[in-house]
Order: sequence, then C-alpha cells, then structure tokens
Amino acid sequence: MYVLLSSFAAGMMNQPLVGHLTIGLALGLCQFLLMGGTIWLYVRHMRRRVDPVTHRLRARLHENEAQAKAQAQAQQTRNHTGRQWGAW
Repeated sequence: MYVLLSSFAAGMMNQPLVGHLTIGLALGLCQFLLMGGTIWLYVRHMRRRVDPVTHRLRARLHENEAQAKAQAQAQQTRNHTGRQWGAW
C-alpha cells in the first residue's frame, strides 16, 4: 500500500503531519515497525512450534544412525571370526 500511495498519491504523502514529518515518512516508519513485529511473531512461532519438532526428528535420526552403525559393526565382526586364509 505504501508503494502505491507514494506512486499515485504523492500529494497526499507530502502533506506535513507534525513539523517536518510528512504522512509518507510516518507511513514508512510504521512499515519498519510492522515488519519488526511480523519477524518477532514468526521467530516466536518457529521457536514454540517448529523447533521442538525438528529437535525430536534430529534426535531420532541420530539414534537410527547409531543403531545402523552398531548393526554394521556387529555384522562385520560376525563375518570376521579371526580366521586367516592363506595361500597353500
């Protein structure tokens, strides 16, 4: 909305609000505040809802990798019983 107003309603955007503060400048500053609030809400949502899920999935992945590694080592030790096969 800010971009459209500055493009098509330049006269309105240049009207002084208080001293040298114009409506356009005030709306631009409000846009920064709005974006800051939006980012804060997004980060709060991610920390509360998404991060715990990703931490649980990552822990489960590490557990599965550790189990697969242990199984591979157990399989390798079963295949190698210590016998040495040499040439005749």
